[in-house]
Amino acid sequence: MSENRASAYRFFPGCLARTKLPHIEVSVRRVLERLGIGLEDDARFTCCPDPVVFRSSSRSDWLSLAARNLSLDGEKPIVTLCPGCASSLSEARHLLSEDPGSRTDAAARIGKLGLDLNLPPVSHFLEILFDEERMKEIAAGVKRRLDGLRIACHYGCHLTRPSDAVDFDDPEKPRCLDELVALVGAESITYEDKYLCCGRPSLDEETSTGILERKLSAMKEAGAQAIVLACPFCFEQFDVGQTLLERKTGRKYGLPVFYLSQLLCLAMGGTASELGLDMHKVKAEGIEGVE
Repeated sequence: MSENRASAYRFFPGCLARTKLPHIEVSVRRVLERLGIGLEDDARFTCCPDPVVFRSSSRSDWLSLAARNLSLDGEKPIVTLCPGCASSLSEARHLLSEDPGSRTDAAARIGKLGLDLNLPPVSHFLEILFDEERMKEIAAGVKRRLDGLRIACHYGCHLTRPSDAVDFDDPEKPRCLDELVALVGAESITYEDKYLCCGRPSLDEETSTGILERKLSAMKEAGAQAIVLACPFCFEQFDVGQTLLERKTGRKYGLPVFYLSQLLCLAMGGTASELGLDMHKVKAEGIEGVE
């Protein structure tokens, strides 16, 4: 059986969603559990760690912390709700598999904690859903179709990269979000700069805001009614950042943001309040069946 067809996974929640966006974690859990996928929690998990800033500071420390997370419970597969976490752990797993020197160093470090180095499979939850049989299950479980809802899908930077380590979907033009959105009757629209970064990783506020404005303008001009994504950092950029941008520029975008799992749960019969949509800065006003 492929690791993506396993019936149980160790659940890696990451830092941002658990501390700031707990309703997103709820929706991911509900989708996976409705598909009969068991999730095992482990309070020993730490930050993945961060695949950009932390790794830039110390590659060996990044690898060692990732190796610790990977090795906490043998070979059981891991599923994350954050593409940054999935990318960081997958890349560390790949490097530890291919580079004997890094593997020896990391094994020695975590050995001091009483751990043996293990390299279990790691997947973002979209990878678990983007499976022919599970997509049939999702479609069969839809109770409230969202026909006519025009969605701008945003993929972000880490979901399919680095491709040699993540090995999921097309790294240049992924389609998983588009196809999963279609299962509930919504329409995934084409818009300019669809695969562009959200701007959140930039340490320069002007650059970050400029990219966000460019993306939101393109989505709006293409007729989007809402945004769907699967990254906590992108979520904050498009939800909180959109609100701040509207205050700054006076332009009203009015594009509510859904985590893909929230949209699926709504279509499967969940309510907006159960899924924490009232906690979003941009409210889902005027979208039938979602308010």
